[in-house]
Parts: sequence; structure tokens; C-alpha cells
Amino acid sequence: MERKNFLKAFALAAAAGPMILDGCKKDSVTKTSTSTTTGTTSTTTTSTSGSCIVTATEVEGPYPYPGGELTNPLERSDVTEGTQTGVPLSLTFIVVDAGNNCNVVSDARVDIWHCNKDGYYSGYANQSGILGAKSYVGSTFLRGYQLTDSTGLAKFTTIYPGWYSGRATHIHIEVYVNGVMKKTTQICFSEATNNTVYGSSLYSAHGSNTTTNEADSIFGDSLTDLANETVSLTGSVSEGYTGSYTIGINL
Repeated sequence: MERKNFLKAFALAAAAGPMILDGCKKDSVTKTSTSTTTGTTSTTTTSTSGSCIVTATEVEGPYPYPGGELTNPLERSDVTEGTQTGVPLSLTFIVVDAGNNCNVVSDARVDIWHCNKDGYYSGYANQSGILGAKSYVGSTFLRGYQLTDSTGLAKFTTIYPGWYSGRATHIHIEVYVNGVMKKTTQICFSEATNNTVYGSSLYSAHGSNTTTNEADSIFGDSLTDLANETVSLTGSVSEGYTGSYTIGINL
């Protein structure tokens, strides 16, 4: 689904009422004082086990690999293809089984994809943005997957994402185990880091994102989930940023 159609459909769903919105958001789980949760509906169930949690489920979004993520052949750690300029970003994902004492999950497939510094995705046509309408059909930049190693880790080298109208800065993630999808989610970053990056010369044409994390239609519906989905980064614009994120799934 193209971005303009996705956003239009989401707006129509919002007008139709909260029940439709709840249907396309998150798995429901219990909210407790000691755990981040994925609940947005009135019925909740427990999601915590040990010291880890089940990561909030979010909508896939409009730009997975054309044909679906499982058809994505791009097994690679560096998703920049050497063509995408931007502030370097290194991300490590740790996949754990929240229903089994938070044990790490090896050989899990972790797929990521996000837009480039100007707000465009690879693989799709008719995308509007700061550079006008663009088509990147046939391109594969800033998407790929890795299998977790024996310690549950999957590492990616990419660039800091840009943004497009109506969404907070984000990265899409899907996790598969033995070919079965176990988690669809999205992550974001602090407003302070966003503003620092978007104030740098590489991103200056776009400027600061006009949609904050809390105002975002995906992240903003649960501040508890937002806190869990916000990845803390270390580093700088000149040196690049590094961060890690634990993805809790139930096997």
C-alpha cells in the first residue's frame, strides 16, 4: 500500500470510531506498575515474565518488502548499500522468549526497513515528500534481515531515518521464527536526538519532524508502550549513533 493511501485509510478509520482503531493497533496485555505493556483495548491479559516483557505489537505500515517480508532475499547487516547518506546508525536487536524466563532466541529472523534521510522508502512508486513525487521501484536501500546468533543478537548498520508528514521518526521491525511471524512492531528515538540529527547539515533541507512521538498515531496511543519503544542512543552527529533494543516474543 502506498503511503498516501495508507494515511488516507488510517484517517478514515479514525473518523469511523475507536473500535476500528483498536482493531489495527496492539495486542492487549496487562498493564502493571513494573512492566511496559502493549494494551490499548479494554480487555487485558498478562504479558510479563521474569525481567523482560512482550514487545508492543504495532501495525506493519505501508512499505514492507514488495510481496511481503518473507520474500525479502536481502540477508545483510549493512542496509545502506553504500548509496544512502546520513548520520550513521548502528543497531543491535536482542530477541528473547518472554514466556520462557527471557531466554535468548537464536536463528530468529529480524527484518528492518525505514525511509531515507529525505523521507522516501525503497521499492515503491508515487511517494510524496520534500523532493516532490518520487518512485523507487526496483531499489532495495535501507531494508534487510539478519538471523540472530547464539546469543540472540542481530546487528544492523544503517543511517538515521528521515521523516515524512504525519508520522514520528521510526523504524519498522518484524520477527519470524521458523518462518512464522512472531512480532510486528516499530521503534522510535528521543525528541532530543531527533532534533539534533535534523539540525545537522545532511538533514537541514527537511528540518525537525513536525510530528512528535506522543502526537504520532502509532506511538502516541500508549505512553507506557512509547517509553518501551523509544530506543536510547549514544554517540553524536559527527561520530554516528549506537543503540540496542530487546524484542520480547512469546514462542
